[in-house]
Amino acid sequence: MGFSKSYSFKRSTAQLFVLVVLNFLVSCTVFTPAGTGTIRGTNIQSWHNDNAFQKLLDEKTKSYLTTNNSVRLLVNGVEGFARRYENMSSARFIFVKTFLFTDDEAGRRMATALSERARAGIPVVLQYDVKGSIASTADIADMLKHTSSSLPLGEKRIIHDMREAGVTIVPTNSPSRPYELREWWENIQRFFQSPIAAVKRSSESLILFDYCDHEKYFITGHEGNEIRAIVGGMNIASEYAWGGIPGRKDTVTGKVGWHDVDVEVRGPAAYVVFREFLSDMKMHTGRELPIKLAEIVKNITKAPKSKLDNARIRFVANHPLSDRKRFVEDLYRIHIQTTPPGEPIFIATAYFAPSKRIRDAIIEHAKLGGTVTVLTNSLESNNHPILTIAAHYAALEIMKITENFHLYEWKPRAEKGEQTMHQKLASFGRYGPVIVGSFNLDAQSAVHNTESVYLIDEPSFRERFDRLTERYLSQEYSKRIFREDLETKPILQRIHSFLTHELAWYWL
Repeated sequence: MGFSKSYSFKRSTAQLFVLVVLNFLVSCTVFTPAGTGTIRGTNIQSWHNDNAFQKLLDEKTKSYLTTNNSVRLLVNGVEGFARRYENMSSARFIFVKTFLFTDDEAGRRMATALSERARAGIPVVLQYDVKGSIASTADIADMLKHTSSSLPLGEKRIIHDMREAGVTIVPTNSPSRPYELREWWENIQRFFQSPIAAVKRSSESLILFDYCDHEKYFITGHEGNEIRAIVGGMNIASEYAWGGIPGRKDTVTGKVGWHDVDVEVRGPAAYVVFREFLSDMKMHTGRELPIKLAEIVKNITKAPKSKLDNARIRFVANHPLSDRKRFVEDLYRIHIQTTPPGEPIFIATAYFAPSKRIRDAIIEHAKLGGTVTVLTNSLESNNHPILTIAAHYAALEIMKITENFHLYEWKPRAEKGEQTMHQKLASFGRYGPVIVGSFNLDAQSAVHNTESVYLIDEPSFRERFDRLTERYLSQEYSKRIFREDLETKPILQRIHSFLTHELAWYWL
């Protein structure tokens, strides 16, 4: 009997030891190659769930992972704007942040809807980038008609009318905003303490002249403290709203639709965006929330505990004016470096002028056998053609080193409502997470702008994402650009490409 008990104890101990070892082997799906200082994935299916990897992301991107979220892909304005209006119809509050708020058909329709909800007693807040929303001298003339002591440069009529209707307006990136004024005043004081430090800071502060609030949020609150957050590339303007609508042309501006992608998130990850919106609002106004909005925040302290779905989501944002960090670029770089050797990486970016850090990470991964595919705009589809010229130099430099880098350029399809591609997407490995957000692989997004993205890990979402990106690489949507295509361009074009990327990169 004693022998049986002893044997049973030893066997159970051995089984426990085996289980611990197996669990250790399964959980350790990344390693740090000697002398590199970077983490590299090993298990192609689970590398991105490794605890060490998640802790690295926590530290380097100042973000955290949330679970039990629900996620929905919104392709083009056909889906994205329809969902915005659907969410507004049952919303208890509406918080909008946009880079562009254009006085065109789509902008006027949205302004009317937001004003109607505000008049009905629903708290509505709009943060919009002042400089980004100026498209012409006519816009400036319009702004000057609505000046005040708090708005010395005024605001466009479409914005002013929303303010009059009860919408709380938070103009960002305005020369009169408290943050910018404080920046210059503190540097004047710094000059008397350390002239060298003041000169250095003044040069850094030039970023203020080329800075944008580039992220886009459409946040609505609903019954049961539910929050829905739509994040991605779509601004409030007709080129986004008409995306995917064949033959649709704005009657005010004449613009046709662009192709763009948003994502709607419900669950804890939506609350992270909600808090980010409020933090941005306080930074730009320099004030605490109005009482009406403070009550909303007080009543919504955290997400409901009910499990919506199994999406694991991380929200990452950077604010170069306040922290001078490049958290979203670090998110890209770390994922490129950590994706297991031989696994594919896909990136769709409206503008491809990557920093050296990103270029080196792409080259490193491609050398290990992993194909890196980048889809960006062609000269014909790009609303900023100079960025395609810069992209050609960056791509050729990578192609000279590795054959595993593939460049595709978007074919403009105005008749389909997809003239310019504006989406910012990425996927890492065959089973890894995907990115949807506002961040382009260029200096504007890396250095100058406030930007944000969702990093999403959910199998069924990944399946739809892969079907979409597979379509992007078909001949109907894009054309592959080979090394010889770039090397055989006329010498003056190649020099132009070099000068644009290497000498003007910081301002692209």
